[in-house]
Amino acid sequence: MDWELRSLVPDGLRIGAIITGEGGVSIEATTTGDGAPCPECGCTSRSVHRHRERALSDLPCMGRPVRLLVRVRHFRCLSPLCPRKVFCERLGGVAAPRARRTDRQGRVLLAIAHESGGEAGARLARDSGMPISPDTLLRIIRRSASPDVSNPVALGVDDWALRKGRTYGTIMVDLHRHRPVGLLPDRSAGSFAEWLVAHPDVRIISRDRGGEYAEGGRLGAPRAVQVADRFHLLKNLGEVVERIMRRHADRLARVPAPGCQGMPWPRRDRAASRERTRSEMRDRYESIQELSRRGMSKSAIARALGVHRHTVQKYMALETAPQRRHRTRGRSILATHEAYILERWRQGCRNAMQLWREVTARGYRGGYGSVARLVAHLRASENTGCRPSQPWPRLTPERSVGLLLAHERDKQEQASIDDLKALHPELCESAAALEGFARLVRSEEGEETERGLHRWMAAAGGSGAPELEAFVVKLRQDVGAVLAGLTLPYSQGQVEGQVNRLKLIKRQMFGRANFDLLRERFLNTGGASRRARDHPVPIFGSTESAPVGIS
Repeated sequence: MDWELRSLVPDGLRIGAIITGEGGVSIEATTTGDGAPCPECGCTSRSVHRHRERALSDLPCMGRPVRLLVRVRHFRCLSPLCPRKVFCERLGGVAAPRARRTDRQGRVLLAIAHESGGEAGARLARDSGMPISPDTLLRIIRRSASPDVSNPVALGVDDWALRKGRTYGTIMVDLHRHRPVGLLPDRSAGSFAEWLVAHPDVRIISRDRGGEYAEGGRLGAPRAVQVADRFHLLKNLGEVVERIMRRHADRLARVPAPGCQGMPWPRRDRAASRERTRSEMRDRYESIQELSRRGMSKSAIARALGVHRHTVQKYMALETAPQRRHRTRGRSILATHEAYILERWRQGCRNAMQLWREVTARGYRGGYGSVARLVAHLRASENTGCRPSQPWPRLTPERSVGLLLAHERDKQEQASIDDLKALHPELCESAAALEGFARLVRSEEGEETERGLHRWMAAAGGSGAPELEAFVVKLRQDVGAVLAGLTLPYSQGQVEGQVNRLKLIKRQMFGRANFDLLRERFLNTGGASRRARDHPVPIFGSTESAPVGIS
């Protein structure tokens, strides 16, 4: 028989016939051995008791389902001491006992189930010629063996939301091999410590500034070096400085936001909506301040006004009513054509459609609506005899923090920062503190980092801003992990990427995302990236491979 036909069936089988029909392809095959060992005692027998046919679903051929119809033999066990008198020969390497599909089809279906889940996996398998139900795919996942996870040396840990705001778990990632190694159903210090005790090789623990994982690391791996993530350090300080700047929002409004180009013509519908929002926020602020002066607690104020307690806390810390954040208007695609439209307006052209056709011929790719709004603005200015008031976008606390954290600034942005620092001493000190800490985080001078950190904490702790002083107190409590985060090459970047992948799998499993299924799918599809395979990070074990501060 040609080798092409022999390759259709697994080794150990001999093709007898191939039958094609509307339902797919059926391959009749027989076993090739002379005898078979008894699964109970291991004695080989050649005494055939009877024959029967096993129907096995196999890999499809050209999109058509394939069935293997294997004629197997039942043998008599000739050992007088064996309790089994008759046994069926095993199809080793072809199918497991009592299985209804071949091993190779089972491996393909398991890969489909891990990657696509139940419903999507069943559709993909059906279209590929392997009809199967979603529930069967989920059973295949549950019956599969968990991946063999080696003990990590550098571990990244973070939390993830099974149900946001209600149920959270813990994810662990091997930072050297770039793959997840564990998933826990909660984020308690005790469960994390137990996991660390079961994996004693961990020497590096990268985490955010949450206290549960710090405590769990101290309990489960007391000799491991904990590393506070640099991004979270900057993010936490940025939020602190933003709260300080919110107290001075009225002063910040005096500084124009950088990067605004084009004419500041208004959208009257949006202006009216924003004014209503400002009025509502101002009324809420005055009500909260009035009830606070009467001695009511935050919870009582929240119940009385029907708002959240955190909203009351935020409004009570402000000196003036807050302002709703609006997106800063960037450069409009009409900006390069505004001079031409103004010139045509002075020449007497008042037709918006005509102006739109003319600027389109000059290269404008936008819609008619933008031109019509600009023409309406010019017409209103002409009718009232004055330009409608529309101030340039002003600096906000969020934009200010973004400018302070920027790697590079142009002249306009630097001018805005200089104007900000000149508004109030507290603004100047908080801005300088954020800039100084950002330089520490981005610095590559490891030897000076420790002295620079202590100098920064001394300066920020004596700034007089209660928010900065509270941040420094928390920083001193975790100064070892902070210093490690500033000097060691570990961060939470990989962990955050794995959390995003976990969210994708969880949303694919909407309604069926039980923890056991989610864990199996996540850990079985989390192989090392190509970069990690091509450029493996050396494992600690010699003085040459150990990072700074690890001996």
